[in-house]
Amino acid sequence: MFIDKEFYYELDEFSKLGLKAIYTTKSFGDVKKEEDRNRINSILNIEDKKIYSGFQTHSSNIVVIDKETTTYSEGTDGFITKRDDVVIFTKYADCLPIYIYDSETGAFGCIHSGWVGSFENIGSKAIEMMIKEFNSEVKNIIVAFGIGISLENYEVSEDFYLKFKRKFNEKLLEKVFLKKESKYYFDNQKFNYNLMKEIGIQEKNIITNNLCTYRDNFHSYRREKEDSGRNGAYIFVDKNRKKWYNNLLIKCTLIISKQGALRGCLVLRSVEEITKIRRN
Repeated sequence: MFIDKEFYYELDEFSKLGLKAIYTTKSFGDVKKEEDRNRINSILNIEDKKIYSGFQTHSSNIVVIDKETTTYSEGTDGFITKRDDVVIFTKYADCLPIYIYDSETGAFGCIHSGWVGSFENIGSKAIEMMIKEFNSEVKNIIVAFGIGISLENYEVSEDFYLKFKRKFNEKLLEKVFLKKESKYYFDNQKFNYNLMKEIGIQEKNIITNNLCTYRDNFHSYRREKEDSGRNGAYIFVDKNRKKWYNNLLIKCTLIISKQGALRGCLVLRSVEEITKIRRN
């Protein structure tokens, strides 16, 4: 569930797991502008982190952020990483952000999925890359959809519908397309929701929302055309949680050195239980 923080929305479920997943509002500003990006960086307290972004082209290209990755990538519509010192930043004006987190390995990512990316199944591709790169398991992966345009405001052409019909089965199309009189409407979030379920993401691990960029307080290309600004999606490890956890580990290490391995094992087990409680 998204929590309204005035200038941005924050995913509550990810916050409880020690991860910040943010989506900026129109009231905040336009992340195409450097001064507005600097302001949100200050608000989110991420000025000391490396911020990774790219020139988005509605592709299915995804970058794995490692030590050698540059902070800006051409022709890229998604990022995944295990590094806890980075921020993934992507831009939107009706397209769908897909936030991804592996609760076991700590890997995370964010994917820009407009209709082209959805058609190319970029979200599922990101999951497959996490499995390959980080040994992630589907059962541990949590997917949260950011804020995009809703079904009722996303009118598409008949050619658009037929393009999807040639690739995807009728049962899926019935769930994600609405035909009203002679007009077609497309539900991008529900489409990706069903694709995630098809690859094995558990329903309890898929987070949806009822917000809409066209209707609500967000930039919308469909509403504003060329004058539209951009909303920003950010995902990064919460430094406060990391500091808390590291302090616990230091205390445990001291206990182990002073009181022996058996006592240390008991304390470490307690830390694991405390961490689970904080996550829940």
